[in-house]
Amino acid sequence: MAVAFQEFGTLHYLDVGDAEVSVGEWVLHPTPDGDEPARCVWGPEEVDEPDPVAPRWAGPADASQVEQAAARRAERSGIVETVKKAVADHELAMDVLAVDNIDHDDGSRLVAVYYRSTHRVDFRALVPDLAGRLRARVDMRQVSGRNPARLAGGVGVCGRELCCTSFLDEPEAIGMRLAADQGYASNPLAVTGVCGKLMCCLRYEHPYYVDFNEKAPRLGETVETPSGTGPVVGRDPASGSVEVAVDGRTMSCPLVSVCTTAARRRSRDENRGEVRAQGGGKAGRGTRPGPSGDDR
Repeated sequence: MAVAFQEFGTLHYLDVGDAEVSVGEWVLHPTPDGDEPARCVWGPEEVDEPDPVAPRWAGPADASQVEQAAARRAERSGIVETVKKAVADHELAMDVLAVDNIDHDDGSRLVAVYYRSTHRVDFRALVPDLAGRLRARVDMRQVSGRNPARLAGGVGVCGRELCCTSFLDEPEAIGMRLAADQGYASNPLAVTGVCGKLMCCLRYEHPYYVDFNEKAPRLGETVETPSGTGPVVGRDPASGSVEVAVDGRTMSCPLVSVCTTAARRRSRDENRGEVRAQGGGKAGRGTRPGPSGDDR
């Protein structure tokens, strides 16, 4: 099953065994700092050889554990507001993205502040001030690349929650080759995410585009369709079809209904090869049968 620690949070997967869990129920997710309540957002399903292997759930969460988790989230929200106010008071050019509130066994507390900044920030006055306001040791941690969007969250051009904040465990590097294979080499801004990097969806959509490009005819290639013959004037990988100009009008045709000259040639060559392999082909030029036993 898939669970999330907060609403619209990142999905984490758990092995629930044979237990019956419904969507919306609170369960315990094992973490290095102890079991943490999380809400089931995707009911249990059977899968074969999950990769990576999901940890075993720690059972259902009771009401007191859920309330304590909500109190910790509210405390972190209060710390974020305190840090933002201190940053504004010191007039520092930085964006506070998130905080971690870590309690140690010796009674001390560490507040890790994750921030984004395009310039070097002088913390000599801020950190002592924050330590006094929060009564805790403060650790400033700068994040860059895709991590700011992952921490802050947001909505992509598709209208859905960002992949990195919903289900992607570790965003992978995305190269321009993936954008080129999907037809965006001339306009990389069309596939740039809110983080300023190329969209993560380019990677897991890439195999589909590669398969489409291998099967689809090239632009300008003449093809045969059920309505006639004409050149390819457009390609639509999302729908698995091509646009063909036939008798002065443009038609959208599925790949299965389009036949190209190259495809016919390959099919003809394959049929000839099968005939030769079965011994049904004609004897080659300049050859003659060998001597029979009676000629010896």
